[in-house]
Amino acid sequence: MKLVTIWWGNGQSNLLSGFFEFLPNEVELASIVSMSDDGRTTWELMRKFAEHLWQHLPPPGDLRKCLYSTSGSYYREYFMKAFETIFTIEKNISDFTILELYREISKEVLKDNYLPRAILDDVEFFTAKNKWPLAEYIARKNKNVLDYKLPLDSPIKWHKFWNILMASIYHNLWDYNEMLYGMHKLLEVKWRILPVTINRALIKAKLENGKVIETQDRISNVADYNSAISDLELMDCSKSASYNEALKEAILTADFIMIWPWDLYTSIISNLIIWWVWEILKKSNAEIIYVLNSTNKWGETDWYNVSDFVNRLEQFLWKNIDYLIANNKKLNLTWSELERFKNDISVKWWDYLYITDEEIEDFEKRWIKVVERDFLDKVSLYKHNKKKISKATNDILRWSV
Repeated sequence: MKLVTIWWGNGQSNLLSGFFEFLPNEVELASIVSMSDDGRTTWELMRKFAEHLWQHLPPPGDLRKCLYSTSGSYYREYFMKAFETIFTIEKNISDFTILELYREISKEVLKDNYLPRAILDDVEFFTAKNKWPLAEYIARKNKNVLDYKLPLDSPIKWHKFWNILMASIYHNLWDYNEMLYGMHKLLEVKWRILPVTINRALIKAKLENGKVIETQDRISNVADYNSAISDLELMDCSKSASYNEALKEAILTADFIMIWPWDLYTSIISNLIIWWVWEILKKSNAEIIYVLNSTNKWGETDWYNVSDFVNRLEQFLWKNIDYLIANNKKLNLTWSELERFKNDISVKWWDYLYITDEEIEDFEKRWIKVVERDFLDKVSLYKHNKKKISKATNDILRWSV
């Protein structure tokens, strides 16, 4: 059974970790990751690459999270810690070789008492002997890579280790796909993690009042909306962005394509507007599974009902969905939980989203199979619980056999 997932990295990595635990081994999965991220340190790293090296750096953050979430390595917990560790050093990126970066971050990991003692002992040994698998992999590619310094005159403080690492290896090898292949091998990634494109893919939202909001971070987190989104397009500097060639085979051979929830425009549709992705999807015989949001997203989907989500997605897919996974549970929140829920930037005063009887009747006429259950995560209050989503996915895969 072949399954393709489409979304961005932050939320997708959480659900992928659930699939890693709960999906049967016979499922072959390819995860397509949005490459429109331009926020915070990711944007700073991309900007410095363009200014100093005259090279486009595809955003590494979302890929990073998906890679370690599906790592089958004995050192998985180390990788999860190392991937997310932030530098606090008051120096420039260009001051460090790859080996020195590795040593610095290993010092931080060694302070973490939550990791198993055996892994901490290994980290200490490998760091002292320069025998960590990362060093061995890089040495096989080029004996000089470990001594390579990324020539960026930019502070390393607040950057995450693995973003700098991926950027350094990419620039040294001048081959993004080779760098990703190396990350898959190093982390013993169970499935394929595929960037939707390796070209520049900045996006803009057109509002019904004619206003245009540029870049993913502004659309998703910054803009003050006074009108609904009417369309999503690539910015002029990204018009030529074309799909990653590896997507074609994955989509055309898939039995199911699963589209995960949340930011409808910046997380999902941002993938579908990449040049020719929609054309490949039209040719695919895979059944489409759509995991519906549990609540509206402030700004992007104010006042949307369930039908609005489905209709908008189908418009950009150029085909109909086959399964709709929807939450039908409302948590009984305390006053403090309600305040936390309402003030989350992804919710921002909206309430839970449910399918009406009229919508269910309409979906049945459109041959859309609705799977309604309790999918909420009790900790986040609005995100989907990865075990519950994995169970529903397993059920759908079994129904098709």
